[in-house]
Amino acid sequence: MRLLLLTLLWVTGAQALWAQDAAHLIADRIEILPNGTLRASGSVVVWHSGVRITAQDITYASGDGQLSLTGPIKLQDASGTVILADQADLSPDLSAGIITSARIILSQQVQIAAAQISRVNATYSQASNVSATSCFICTGQTPLWQIRAKRIVHDSGEKQIYFEQAQLRVMDVPVFFFPYLRLPDPSLKRATGFLVPELTTSTTLGTAIRTPYFIKLSDHHDITLSPMVSSRTKTLGLRYRHAYHTGTIELEGAYSRDTLLAGQDRGYLFGTADFALDSGYALRGQLQSTSDPAYLFEYDVKEIDRLENKITLERSRRNRNLELRFSNYHSLRDSENNATQPTLVTEAIGQQRSYPKGLGGVFDLEASLLTSYRSSTSPVDGPDSGDEVDGYDTLRLSSLAKYHRDWVLPKGVVVDFATELEASHYIVRQHQDIAPVITRITGGGGLGLRWPLARRLAGGAVQRLEPRIQLAGVMANSDTIPNQDSTQVEFDEGNLFRFNRAPGFDLIETGMRLNIGLAGGIDYPNQTKIGWEIGRIYRTDNANSFTKTSGLQGHVSDWLLAAHVQTPLGIELVARSLLQNVGLLKKSELRASWHTSKHQLDATYVGLAADEAENRDVPLSSLALKWNYQFLPDWRSTSEFQFDTSIGEASKFEFGLEYANECVILDFSASRRFATSATLTDKTEFGLSVALAGFSTGVRNIKKSRQCGAS
Repeated sequence: MRLLLLTLLWVTGAQALWAQDAAHLIADRIEILPNGTLRASGSVVVWHSGVRITAQDITYASGDGQLSLTGPIKLQDASGTVILADQADLSPDLSAGIITSARIILSQQVQIAAAQISRVNATYSQASNVSATSCFICTGQTPLWQIRAKRIVHDSGEKQIYFEQAQLRVMDVPVFFFPYLRLPDPSLKRATGFLVPELTTSTTLGTAIRTPYFIKLSDHHDITLSPMVSSRTKTLGLRYRHAYHTGTIELEGAYSRDTLLAGQDRGYLFGTADFALDSGYALRGQLQSTSDPAYLFEYDVKEIDRLENKITLERSRRNRNLELRFSNYHSLRDSENNATQPTLVTEAIGQQRSYPKGLGGVFDLEASLLTSYRSSTSPVDGPDSGDEVDGYDTLRLSSLAKYHRDWVLPKGVVVDFATELEASHYIVRQHQDIAPVITRITGGGGLGLRWPLARRLAGGAVQRLEPRIQLAGVMANSDTIPNQDSTQVEFDEGNLFRFNRAPGFDLIETGMRLNIGLAGGIDYPNQTKIGWEIGRIYRTDNANSFTKTSGLQGHVSDWLLAAHVQTPLGIELVARSLLQNVGLLKKSELRASWHTSKHQLDATYVGLAADEAENRDVPLSSLALKWNYQFLPDWRSTSEFQFDTSIGEASKFEFGLEYANECVILDFSASRRFATSATLTDKTEFGLSVALAGFSTGVRNIKKSRQCGAS
């Protein structure tokens, strides 16, 4: 029977062992010999000053203060460091001593094996002729990689590991030699030092190596320098992060001198800021800048063709939203002139929702402001512009009030009533065809009827069917208004029964119209779901303000067709089309996905008819595929493919292969990207990076539950 002794105070000459803190001991047998020696045997457990020791036998000699342990021994301190050994001789306070045939395990990731480990004090451990690795090792097997060193020192206070005369071995073959090497303890989240290097080769930059170096400035901010060197470029990358009590700031950029644009300084600078203010307000900022349109593409920074610098102040509540935004836009497209684009934009919006008790329903109130500025001072582009307006500026003040309520009649029939009133005031400068001051008042109302039906089929499936019809009318009285915020209108199932299908205020859909729709679907017990919707619009007026391919032009709109399918096998399909006549599609979109534990497959097809109003002189269509495949426990492949089906040419191809286990992560990537601008060139790129997991190398921690002898 095990003898439990809690808070054992040694009174027979062993007072030095627990002079400062109480010790706790559990053992099968405890005895004090005539010479004052204490001996505990059989499943011994000792706690003292945050250190826990398990051993088969412990002996303490009060004369010389020597504490001897016989294994198997397991010592674990407060930092999470574990030492396994066969035998140990320690000081009375367990902070110093010699441990033989030992292994140090740090944060359950890195293990260090040595014939003998010396604990200098509670902070330092040192060993000679050691081997360190984070790989899972079975008896008689060689780890995938290991660091052999003549001597190491582990500083648990600073959480650093120091190696002297170290060799990096792969499959026990020496690869690199380091006279001196310092690596962070796995429990350390941030430490100054080199991060994972990356080797790339591309048709634009040649063969290049990038070696990031992380600098911890304090607990709250840091900087990462990423020099990249090749025969064609000398680049210094930079990332700065600063965390405050109420938010964060992050800057990322690079400076380059290369042979692509010889003699020119090139680079980019991106930044974000996010702060929480008093009273629930949030302040956010975004910075985007580049030296030239080709830099982001050539250096594989980000796939964007417009830069946006903005400052946003916002506050959102359950029934209230306030937002103020200042934006500066800069286009990188060859087809756009920044002098004629609205580069400086100010937006403000306030929204309030209420539920009138006596009236019922929902009441929404919105007020907004929009200003836009173009640097061009010319009223038209020139003799070849077709008299298109060039440099006009605008200011708009708008208010919108909306009310909606439903009534449920017998048999489940639902009657819905909606009305809205909008007033906008415009000030326009430098527009030769539009009055400088315009006031518009718009009012509309609608009455709808829908009948949700459902029935249970054999086998437990539920079938749904909902016919819907809405009679709506909108009236507006104003002069011509320049359209800036609604140049492209999407017609889909989300706005089939809206008064105004335009996304902004500038375009108003006036006149009487009849909106009809029919939606249905089936929900099966096995979680398979099928849904569909069809709709159309009939008008008394000819809607000429919409583009040809929007599906909304004319007295009768195109047919809107939408469907979705979801299965328990991880397959999901979403389709949407605008059908003018049988076989004539204006727009079509198909999205398919298949997500399982091994496969993540996504496919998208988009087809658009030609429309000069939307800057498409010819029909366009594209197909995109993205596939991630975990084909083995440690192996994963990624691929992405984009194909321009209208011209029969590929526009992008990427492939990646990753091997990742508990001790190493290997990434290989290959890509081919085709330029869509005259200022860019096609680019082929290969990349390779290898990271030793387990140490704080900035890569994710991967844990594998492998067993020795398992296949």
